[in-house]
Amino acid sequence: MKKAVPVQQLVNWYYGNYCTRKCYNDNLRQEEHVPKLRELAKKMRVTLMTHQQFLTLLRLDKTICDLPEEEWKARKFSWKNDDCIVCRKLGVR
Repeated sequence: MKKAVPVQQLVNWYYGNYCTRKCYNDNLRQEEHVPKLRELAKKMRVTLMTHQQFLTLLRLDKTICDLPEEEWKARKFSWKNDDCIVCRKLGVR
């Protein structure tokens, strides 16, 4: 079982592991999530949560990420995406 960590750390983890992977082809959606996640981290800065609690909170809330449940479960990051900034910098395509 993972230990509880500060919400700011969970926000960074969520953005890197969920926003960029589930919405890799929708940069506008990713950009909309950033201020909402920052605001959440600011409001809950003294709160400690586990990763699973944080995911549950975001999926139940639907104000930050409104992906339908089918897309949430189905979408994966595509390494074949030519617009990936990280892939371009690393020379992977």
